[in-house]
Amino acid sequence: MADVQAYRHDYTVQAYVEDVVTPAAATPEAKIEELGRSDWGPAPFAQADLKNMLRETMLAFGLSIQSIWERQLRTYLIGCASELRPGEPVAAKLEKADWPELCKWFRKLRGIDLEVFPSFPMLDTLQLLGNASRHGDGKSANELALRHPELWPVIPPLPEGFGVSPPLPPSVSRMEISVDWLRDFAKAIAAFWSDAEYIYNESIERKDPHLEAKLIRHRAERSWLPQVPD
Repeated sequence: MADVQAYRHDYTVQAYVEDVVTPAAATPEAKIEELGRSDWGPAPFAQADLKNMLRETMLAFGLSIQSIWERQLRTYLIGCASELRPGEPVAAKLEKADWPELCKWFRKLRGIDLEVFPSFPMLDTLQLLGNASRHGDGKSANELALRHPELWPVIPPLPEGFGVSPPLPPSVSRMEISVDWLRDFAKAIAAFWSDAEYIYNESIERKDPHLEAKLIRHRAERSWLPQVPD
């Protein structure tokens, strides 16, 4: 039932990006462009304030997407545990589990490593982004900067005598998350749930003709064919 109940997870997160995030980002982006064309004296200062506000807004959206994903995964694993390990205190452990522990529990409960899913690199990056957005500079932000330095604007070093250059690793306060990045995170989440659904359908022992025909088509179309867990 955990697999059945996850059937709308992909739609939820993608609709959130397209129907909530994209329109919300479009308004300040349009104002920033308008101020860039304006001959109003204070326009550069107002534009800078809007850019800072948009940067914080996009970080908040990144954190919200990560929260949606983690809640979906945690709920899914708790549902799996209630069916596969009834009577064991697994749910209490899953409620407190961090990202590495959730990955381990996925392997224990589903018989396949979360890390082998093609979407895992983006999902792992999303976890780093969520931690950095929530806690600021630190271990997750440093790792994120190593993996994806393109998330920070390139600022050339200051000439000698003109002050101190920005610190390395770069600060979360200067990170710029675009709508395209958030859309890619949503696509990775949707891809994961699509793969999980495929594994579930393949694991059904007695398949009706409609499902078997669907799986034949999917086997031919998919770029990744996971091993069906026991």
